[in-house]
Amino acid sequence: MSDAYTTARARLARRKAAAPWILMLPALIIVLIFFGLPTAYMARMSFNLHEGAKLYTPGFTFDHYINLFSNEVFTTAIWTTVKLSLMASVVTVIIGYAFALLVWLKPARWRLLFVGLALCPLLISEIAIIFGWWMFFPKNGLLSFALMSSGLITDKISLMYTEFAAFVGLVYVTLPFCFFILLSILDGMDKRMLEAGADLGASPLVTFREVLLPLTRTGLLVAFSQSFIWTMGTYATPSALGPDTLWTMGFLIQEQMLGRSNWPLASALSMVLVVGVAVVITFTRSLSAKRTTLHV
Repeated sequence: MSDAYTTARARLARRKAAAPWILMLPALIIVLIFFGLPTAYMARMSFNLHEGAKLYTPGFTFDHYINLFSNEVFTTAIWTTVKLSLMASVVTVIIGYAFALLVWLKPARWRLLFVGLALCPLLISEIAIIFGWWMFFPKNGLLSFALMSSGLITDKISLMYTEFAAFVGLVYVTLPFCFFILLSILDGMDKRMLEAGADLGASPLVTFREVLLPLTRTGLLVAFSQSFIWTMGTYATPSALGPDTLWTMGFLIQEQMLGRSNWPLASALSMVLVVGVAVVITFTRSLSAKRTTLHV
C-alpha cells in the first residue's frame, strides 16, 4: 500500500513538472520553426564565402567576423548603435516611469485617457510616424514655428537629419513598450504603502527611494532591456531621421544585403547583433534574479 502510494505521488509530481512544458510546446514549436531555423541558417550563411557578383559561395571562413572587428567602418557603426541605443533606452525608461507613475496615481476616470494616449504610437505604422516627424523637425515645420511664435528664437531652425532627430524618433517608438511594462508592475503594488510611508514621516522623495524604486527595480530592468533590444535592431527610424553619416548596424546590414549583395557579411553583422541582444537579456535577467533574492 505504501509503495503504491509513493509511486502515485511520484507520478503526479512528474506530471505537474511536465505540465508547463506541455502547455508551452505549441509556442516552442512555432519559435523553433519561424525563429530558430532562420537564425541557424543565418549563422551558417555568415561563414560562407563572397566572391565576385554572387550573393554567396558555399564554404567556410572566419574572414567576415575578422573584418567586422578590424574594419573601422564596422566598429564605428557598432559603437554608434550601442551608444544611441543606450542613450535612447535610459531616456525612454525615465519618461516611461514618470508617465506610468502619473497614470497609476491618477483616479480611475483618467486612466483610460492616458492609456489611450500611450497606445497611439502602437496603432500607427513606423513609416507614418516618420512622416509625422518630417513635418515636425524641418525649418518650416511645427517645432520651428512654435519656437518662433513663443519668442525663444528669431530665425527658423531645422533639426531634421540630425542625431537628435533620430534619438527622439527612437524614444517615441519604444516609449509605449516601457510604459506598459512599468504600469503593469505598479498595478501589482498597493497604493496604501505610500500612505504608510507618509504616516511614518517619510517625504515623497524618501518614499520613492526607499519603497517604490526597490519594488519596481525588476520592471525597470525589463523595460530597459526591451527598449535596448528594440533600438539596437531598428533600421527605418534612424536612417530616415538621422544624417547620412549616422551608420548603424541596421543600416549596414541593409547595405551589405541589398546594396552590395554580400549576404555572408550581412549575416555576420546580424549574428553580432543577435549575440549582443542575448548578452543584454542574460545580464538583465541575472541582475533581476540577484535583486529579487536579496529582497526576499
